[in-house]
Amino acid sequence: MSSVIVVNNELKDSIQEYAQIIDGATGNTDLSKAVDAHLPKTLDQAEITNKEELVQKIKAASSKETLAKLTDKEFEPTIYLLIHILALLSSMEAVLDDESSPIYKLILDINPTQPLSIRDRKSIKSSSILSILSTIFNLLPSTSKVRVSVLKTILNVLKTSGVDFQSVEDNLGANIVNWLKSSQAQDSEIETIFWEFINLDTFFSQKSLQLIKEFTHVYPVSANELNQLIEFALRSKVVDVSFLVNNNVAEALKKALPSSSDALPQLFSKYVKGELIAVDDIPSNLPKEFIHQKSKILSLAKFFAENSTQSSEHNQIIFTYKEIPLVSNHLEFEELLIEAIKAGVIEGKLNQIDETFSLSRVNRFIIAGDDTAIAQGWESIRQALQQWSLSLNNVDEIVRQTREQIVNGGSN
Repeated sequence: MSSVIVVNNELKDSIQEYAQIIDGATGNTDLSKAVDAHLPKTLDQAEITNKEELVQKIKAASSKETLAKLTDKEFEPTIYLLIHILALLSSMEAVLDDESSPIYKLILDINPTQPLSIRDRKSIKSSSILSILSTIFNLLPSTSKVRVSVLKTILNVLKTSGVDFQSVEDNLGANIVNWLKSSQAQDSEIETIFWEFINLDTFFSQKSLQLIKEFTHVYPVSANELNQLIEFALRSKVVDVSFLVNNNVAEALKKALPSSSDALPQLFSKYVKGELIAVDDIPSNLPKEFIHQKSKILSLAKFFAENSTQSSEHNQIIFTYKEIPLVSNHLEFEELLIEAIKAGVIEGKLNQIDETFSLSRVNRFIIAGDDTAIAQGWESIRQALQQWSLSLNNVDEIVRQTREQIVNGGSN
């Protein structure tokens, strides 16, 4: 009996505290008076009377209009207190593990529909709404299907809130697929939610590209998802996105290429192979000049890759400006070289006096599904290894000659 009294006294205190908060917002004592009739009056009175009626009174007083009067600092702990009270009066399952629970609608109704002014320090912020939803998500069992609904809600809040995507990218990106699997979401649902998450990244970051690569390695890619992938990759500052073309993406491209109704797959196939994309060939809804410039960088890398192997006519790592077809203006070309080095697609040393470029490394375009390119890529690797092997055979002779030069130089 003593434990029951302790529990109910704690609940009584919580209810009275919540009633005072609501009454403070409304400027009256209506809720405090309404709940008082249900609360124990003495220590030996263990039970709260008519819990269902008490729950209805608390819910009725907890309107969007009333709770919206709280400051941002007050709102989050007040919602947690409300959840705690309702869970003790009924059950946590009834309050949270039910998509139709009024608590979700209440939270969403209070979420601001547009980002607040920086000067507005009191109004309830979307960051607080996200914090509450994240806490609820963690309170739910990992197998709860309601978690799927909460995740969708979190993404919708992120979409309209102006909250920095990068602040949630690591946690959501690393876990969202596993969370959805644990919640028994269908594959189609997982795919939809994943792409909704990715499309929140307006920076088109390297992290998101890596997440796309990992996701499409496991899940097949529909025509719509392929277009989302292509647009995201082309908008990204990452120049060489050929790593995205795994077997599933290659299969989706293969299916899409015969279609003349959509130019994106064909454009992307050319882009990842290092072909120069003309500005006029880029759809108007994409940043034309930006993509054209990225394709120029890849086209330059492709030239170096094709002309630095044993089978090519050049077969050297030092290139003069006049050998490179993209050179029309030396200054622009040097800027392009610097951009390519910054993008990580080539490495080397520029000599402006001699107008030469010494190549030390270049990305090679080996694309899944392109058997010809794969065969050429492996041949390039074989030739490079063969050259390396031949150079090793002459090590002893090189060491001997160097030693003799040092000795002869010292004797002089």
